[in-house]
Amino acid sequence: MMIGACGTDAFFAGSKPFEMNPGWQAEEVAVFEWQVVDTLARYDFFVDLRHDQQYPFSNIYLYVDFTFPNGRMLRDTLSCQLADKRGNWLGSGFGNMVDHRIGFRRAMGFPLTGDYAISIAHGMRIDPLPGISDVGFRLEPSVDQ
Repeated sequence: MMIGACGTDAFFAGSKPFEMNPGWQAEEVAVFEWQVVDTLARYDFFVDLRHDQQYPFSNIYLYVDFTFPNGRMLRDTLSCQLADKRGNWLGSGFGNMVDHRIGFRRAMGFPLTGDYAISIAHGMRIDPLPGISDVGFRLEPSVDQ
């Protein structure tokens, strides 16, 4: 998934495509894994989301579950606004597709070295969720270090 860069090279970036028909099913979780060796570095966390013009909502709820090297878990629930009050998409794109880069943690460090994982699932009431083509996760070195 190509989404406009923020001017920073990613420490980690990955994406998972979904079948547009029937859509993103609630049990279809996007999982991303990476390794941390530097516990002093700080990162900004982003979810990348791509949908078509027919996506039926102006927002999306996401469940973001972190798994630490020691097996502990942490859940974030994100409420992401995708369109303004007039129905104009807040993301960018061309043609029928709209891309969003949603920041949700800034200047965060990792307390342990080792393997980390993040899983992303949607928390919308409709299942499958139509119009979503990709979801991704991105870590960028923080400029707030």
